[in-house]
Amino acid sequence: MATNNAMNLLTNSRAGTFRTCPRKHYLRYELGIAPEQESAALRVGRGFHALQEFFAGGDSPESAQALLQDLDPYEQALVAAMFTVHRERWSADPPHEVVASELSFELPLRNPETGAASPIWRRAGVIDKIYRVDGRLLIKDYKTTTEDISPASDYWTRLMLDQQMTIYVDAARELGYDVQGIFYDVTVRPMHRPKMATPADQRKYTKAGTLYAAQREVDETPDEYCARVADAMREDMGRYFVRHEIARLDSDLEDVRYEQWCQQLAIREGQRSGRWMRNPSACAGLYRCPYLNICHQHLTPDTPAPDGFRILADVHPELARTTPPSGG
Repeated sequence: MATNNAMNLLTNSRAGTFRTCPRKHYLRYELGIAPEQESAALRVGRGFHALQEFFAGGDSPESAQALLQDLDPYEQALVAAMFTVHRERWSADPPHEVVASELSFELPLRNPETGAASPIWRRAGVIDKIYRVDGRLLIKDYKTTTEDISPASDYWTRLMLDQQMTIYVDAARELGYDVQGIFYDVTVRPMHRPKMATPADQRKYTKAGTLYAAQREVDETPDEYCARVADAMREDMGRYFVRHEIARLDSDLEDVRYEQWCQQLAIREGQRSGRWMRNPSACAGLYRCPYLNICHQHLTPDTPAPDGFRILADVHPELARTTPPSGG
C-alpha cells in the first residue's frame, strides 16, 4: 500500500476517479496500485502538454525530455506534428502575460454551509498558468481530444461543467488571484496510424510487378509519419485547433464547493465501511479501464502489486512538482 501523508488530499484526479468508479478509486488511491504503463492516448497528451510548458518557459528541458522518452518513436512523431502545426495555427496571436506559473495549492476543504474546515481532508492541485488577457486574469488549459470540437458540439457544453477548472478558479481566488474564467486551448489528436509494411504472405502484385496501392514493402518512418500527419492537420486547421474562453460565475464556485464536500463524504463512507462499489458501465467506455482484469480480485493493503502494475510511493505524484503556498 502507498504510504505518505497525502492520503487525505482531495485532488481533481482523485475525485474524478471516484465519480467514475469507487472500486477504481480504491485500487488507485487507497491501495496505491497503478498501471506500469499509461495508455498511448495519455502518453501523447502528456508529451504534447510537456512541449507546450517547455516552450512557454514553465518546464525544464529535463522534465520535457523525460516525458517524451516514455513515448515510442511514432508517438513522438505524432506529438511533434501536433505541436508544430499548433504553433503555426496560433503564430499570429499576440502572447499573453504570464501572471503565475506552476501554482501549487493545498487549501482547507470547508463545509459550504458552516464554513468549518474538514479535520480530515484538504483540497490540492497544480494550476499550470494564470494569464492576463485584455486586462482580465484567466487560467489557461491545454486539452487534447479525439472528439468533435466544433462550436455546437457537446464538448463545449461539458467544459462549462468542468469541475477541475472551477476548482482551480476557486483556489486561485483564495490565493489572491482574481481569476474570471478559463482560456481553453484545445487540439484534436489525429487518428492517423503509421503505415506499416504489408506482411509478406499478404502482398499482392500487379502484372507490372508492383504492389497494389494500399500495400507497402517497408514501414513508414517516424519522420514520414510526422510529415503526413502535419500536412493533414494543416489542411483543416479549424477542425483540429480551437481556442475558447468560458467564464466562471460565483454560482459555479458555490456549486463546486458543495460537490467537493459531498464527494469527500462519500469517500469517507467507503473508507469506514471498507466497501467500494463497482461501476461496470465504466469498464469499457471511450477507453478500456486499466484495472478491468484485476477488479474482481480481493486486493488488500498487504497484497503485492499484480502483474503489470506497481505500488506508488506517493498517490499524488503530480503535486510533487512544486512547493504549495500556505493556505488557511
